[in-house]
Parts: sequence; structure tokens; C-alpha cells
Amino acid sequence: MMTKAQKDKLVKLYCELQDEKHYYRSLNSFKKEQVKRGGYCADAPTEDQVEMWLRLLGGDGYDLVYLGAMLALQKDDMRYLDDALYTATSMMQFASMSSGYDHCIYAWNLLPVLLSANRFDDIKHIFPKENGLSKNGMRVLKLITNLVMYLYYGEEEWRAEAVDEGRSFSKKAPIEQRAIVDCLLSLVDKDLDRFAVELDNICKGKRRASGYDDNKFTRQFPFFALGLYNFARRLYGEEVENIALPDDAGALIELHEYQKANGYATGKNIADFKETVPLLDVLLNIELPPMYLVFDKRYGYTDIDRYKSDVTVIALKNLVRD
Repeated sequence: MMTKAQKDKLVKLYCELQDEKHYYRSLNSFKKEQVKRGGYCADAPTEDQVEMWLRLLGGDGYDLVYLGAMLALQKDDMRYLDDALYTATSMMQFASMSSGYDHCIYAWNLLPVLLSANRFDDIKHIFPKENGLSKNGMRVLKLITNLVMYLYYGEEEWRAEAVDEGRSFSKKAPIEQRAIVDCLLSLVDKDLDRFAVELDNICKGKRRASGYDDNKFTRQFPFFALGLYNFARRLYGEEVENIALPDDAGALIELHEYQKANGYATGKNIADFKETVPLLDVLLNIELPPMYLVFDKRYGYTDIDRYKSDVTVIALKNLVRD
């Protein structure tokens, strides 16, 4: 467990990064920003307004996660992070408003948040079985997507493509990427000893990560480690209970203990907009539709037009009902 001094140091670091990274200063500032945005939707909601919110929400998902992390440390209450992960899972499903790749585009950013939030049913929405395995995009994203789909759906005809491709992944890949793929492969083999080792490697790799969104604060939160632990528990139940999260998981160890104490139930939306921005409140609370693909001669691409249309219909119907 982290000491108070360690938590205070991370909170201070978050505050130092606020202006540079445009992080929210408080939960109240997050709420005010959404209400301000909602001022542009004063009239009866339209399809264009739904589309506007899809774009806005998609870009804010990770910022909300790290606000939740900071609040959890500051207030010594992991409920804030658990609820932020729950809300961000919905927001981040709106993140891609282009159709350049298939469903693998969600593997790197959304998947660890979804799994850390224990929102396993959302896999059926983001990676529908009907889409089949990923065919285009970065190789590591395809491998992660296909291994998760194989483990979740158990389609044996996918095994050769998902598992054999995973085993051929370059040993020279960045530590975190390699460890995530190996973690999933260990779940395929049900090798829980190796799984525990790869969880540790994910945490070590995250500490060294140098991607666009990585910094001294975010490197302290290896969400893929917690998320894959939760996924393993979803697959193998009590057999995973003897595995401890690595010490390098930091504050996520406390989040794990919080989730365990609450029976791994999902959190709730971190903010209520029912009275202030009803359309936003509906979008954060509806059951989101599946993300299907549209195919050309070679590949499938995320059918963004269909997805926006499906979300719009569901949201406006729920808004009228409320």
C-alpha cells in the first residue's frame, strides 16, 4: 500500500501538470466544463447535438480517469477512481469519429480502462463477435484485440490466427507491449504463474513508457495490469485470487482491494447531469450499441456513421422517456 507521503507527492505532481496537460483541477471543474458546453444545447436536443457530445466526450475520457486517480489519492477514497473508470468507459467508446481502422483502434486506450472498471459486457459492444478478428491497424493492437476476443468468445476457429500470431510477436517490442501480449497468451495456456510474472513486466514497462500521453503521473497507473487481472478473474474465477498485483502497481493495489471488498461490482457515473445537461446524462447512462464494421474489398472499418445513428436514436428516445 502507498504511504500518505507517496500519495501527497503524486497529488502535487498532478497539480504541477494541470496546465501543461490540461487536466481538470477538481470534480467541480469537470462538471462546470460540461454544463458550459451544454449551454450550446439550450434548445430541444437534435441529432447534431448528439454528434457534438460524442466528439467532446470521446476526447475527455483519459483526462477524467486521471482526475479520478488524483481525487482517490487526495481524499484517500478509491471510489473516485472506480467511478471515473466506469464513466470513462462510456466516454471513450465515442473516441474515434473516423473509420480508418477496424475495432482494434480501441485496444490500447479503452480496453485497459474497460477491464479495470469490470465492465466486461461492454466487450460485446466494442468487439462484437460478428465483426470477427481484427485485420488492419498496428500489429500490437491487432494481437491484443484478437487475443481478448478469442478468450472472451472462445471461438476455436480463431485460435490459429489469434494465438499463433501472438506467439510470433517480436521479442524486441517495448516491454509493456510484449508483456501485455504474453499476459494474454498465458491466459490462453492457463499458466497463472507466468501470468503473474507478466503482470509485473507490464508494471515495469509502464514505468518506462514514453508514449504521447505518458508522463511522471500517468506512469504510476499501469491500468493494463489491473485490467488483465480482472479479466483473468472473469475467465478463471477463484483460481486467480491467490495472485497478488505487483508492488509496482502502486495505487491500483488499493483500487483492487476496494473492488474486491465491493464484490467487483461496477462503479457508477462520477457526476450527475440529469438536471443540468439532460442529454449528457442520458449519453452516460444508456446501454451503448455494438460497433459494427463496414467492409471494402480487403478490410473492415469501424462503421462510424451507423454507430452515430444508433446512439442518436437510443439517446433521443431515452431523453423523451425521461
